Amino acid sequence: MKFMFSIAVLTASLVRAADPVPLDIKPGQWEATVTSRVNGLTRPQLSPEQLAKIPAEQRAKIEALIAGEPHTTTSKSCVKKEDLTKLQLNKDQSCKTTLVSSSGGKQEIRLECDRNGNKQTGSITIEALDAEHIKFNIQASGDSNGKNMSMTVNGTSKWLGAACEDSK
Repeated sequence: MKFMFSIAVLTASLVRAADPVPLDIKPGQWEATVTSRVNGLTRPQLSPEQLAKIPAEQRAKIEALIAGEPHTTTSKSCVKKEDLTKLQLNKDQSCKTTLVSSSGGKQEIRLECDRNGNKQTGSITIEALDAEHIKFNIQASGDSNGKNMSMTVNGTSKWLGAACEDSK
């Protein structure tokens, strides 16, 4: 779980990269559908009492994640014009982020992390199919406490409109 969280933080938290070309997409409300798959997770060691406290539905989700089954979520976010003009990659000092290529249609990013001896590498590709549709892919692998792990995230985003919903 730490590995998956680490990769999520890398893609969500953000430091200015060198001279990126903004994706040619519209600002406003976007909806993303993301499918992720993690391989190499191990079952947490929980006591019967701890297991009993986890609701059956949540326990089933954890078991599916450990089994490497794909997990799909959909979420909305607001993309502002200023978000498009600055590529933000990561604030995590244990990771090196490299902008491999950047154009109005596609951005490629390479990640290399070393957290307390747990090394992880990955690549992110974001492609603007047109001004209202994006597809993206994240491939990451590494080790966590001596165990090899890998993660694949594929997703699409579609523009819903210029006005953003209130995020309360």
